[in-house]
Amino acid sequence: MNYLSIDVGTTCCKCQLFAENGEILAYKSEEYPLLEREGEKYVDIGGIVSRVKKMMRFAAERGGFSSVCFSTLGESFVLLDGEDGILYYPMLYTDARGAEEAVQIKRAMGEEALFSRTGVLPQSMFSLSKLLWIKNNRPDVFARADKLFLICDYLGYCLTGERIIDYGLASRTGAFNIHDLAFDGILLSKFGIEPSLFSEPKPTGSVVGKVKRDLLKEFGIENDVTLVLGSHDQICSALGAGAVRSGDAVDGMGTVECVTAVFDAIDYDLRMGKQGYVLVPYAVPGLFCTYMFNYSSGSLINWFKNDVLHDYRGAYSDFFSYIESGMAGGPSGILTLPYFAGAATPYQNIGAKGAVLNLTTAASDADLYRSILEGTAMEMRLNAEIVRKYGVRVKSAVATGGGANSEKWMQIKADIQNISIRVLRSSEGGLCGCAMLQSVAAGQAKDLAHAAEIFVEYTKKFVPDAAKHAAYAAQYRKYKRIYRVLKEFY
Repeated sequence: MNYLSIDVGTTCCKCQLFAENGEILAYKSEEYPLLEREGEKYVDIGGIVSRVKKMMRFAAERGGFSSVCFSTLGESFVLLDGEDGILYYPMLYTDARGAEEAVQIKRAMGEEALFSRTGVLPQSMFSLSKLLWIKNNRPDVFARADKLFLICDYLGYCLTGERIIDYGLASRTGAFNIHDLAFDGILLSKFGIEPSLFSEPKPTGSVVGKVKRDLLKEFGIENDVTLVLGSHDQICSALGAGAVRSGDAVDGMGTVECVTAVFDAIDYDLRMGKQGYVLVPYAVPGLFCTYMFNYSSGSLINWFKNDVLHDYRGAYSDFFSYIESGMAGGPSGILTLPYFAGAATPYQNIGAKGAVLNLTTAASDADLYRSILEGTAMEMRLNAEIVRKYGVRVKSAVATGGGANSEKWMQIKADIQNISIRVLRSSEGGLCGCAMLQSVAAGQAKDLAHAAEIFVEYTKKFVPDAAKHAAYAAQYRKYKRIYRVLKEFY
């Protein structure tokens, strides 16, 4: 019995084939461009479907599989007519369309009611805001709309004919009631939208149905294949890192850094929503999660590497060996505010700018590099301290993504944040999370905690150094003041 996990991003699709004992049997990754139409960019839903089919064929040729599960991007949706023709392609979550509609939603319901019902405050990124933009600007399209799918439930519909979405992804629409675990009819009725436009919400890991026989024949598969309901990529990544209990957290260190923190107590304090934190039903029953973002993480490292130092590596074989060989063992004393692409949580200021303070001619390139690593770590320490007011406590973390490959960065994060940090055997945590969901659905694992014991493997653990944590105290106190001092200059 093998499990096929597929992760679908905005421009890249990846898969891993797992044996039931947790062994990784095969891996494949393919990129695809964005779709351009009438001067705007969209997610290429057709390209995604074709890549998914290729990956299912690839897995069939390497031992076959009995089930499949998807981890996907959130918010972006495809709109279909009654004959399943595409009416509107998925807008990017960064697309500004929907900003005015987000304001309309706030006015119609009030922020307090919205946050307590949906766990989010309206933004242009959420599906509901963009759907209202279509209604206001393309009424002809909206009038013909019969089905709205996010990427995960659209793929499920293509494979099985069933319209099912999990609670975690449903909450990314901005129209999902996290108490009733249903699309909010009261909210939608204010804008003339029928809840039936959306797929039926079910718990993450539910059995959606059997993959259509004609598709299996196309892939060369003789056995039945079950589709297990996947979720938002952040939730799947958290699962794949072993986050199955309150207090667990996963630090996804990619272009953007996102910490997914799991908790069991809900605080409906509106200040939490205003600072950009959300309340999302998690894959483990009874638990919720929230997201802490920093827009400039891997992107900031790449900027420093490519645009500032022009990939200089001295006598070393690669840039990172060169730059980390010159790093001092203690605090740099240089303060880097990592808002080079705007500030995410907790300030929610896309107009914020990055800053580097306390430079002297004595500073080396390695000192500046270390200050960037320190700045990103301090930003996540700041976030963790703020969400603690709302009942979210980060006791430890698992690092995933490209940044997790730097042992020095991991130790800096552990020292500054004063938590232990573990690293996975594979940076593809979302694929592992999908395998865990399949294992539980198949009855092999009794629950997700048991599945984690089978599939989640760690390589190294970084423990905070008490002396270095204390040494960073003064630098961190200054860091917390930088944004408020500098924001008047943006």
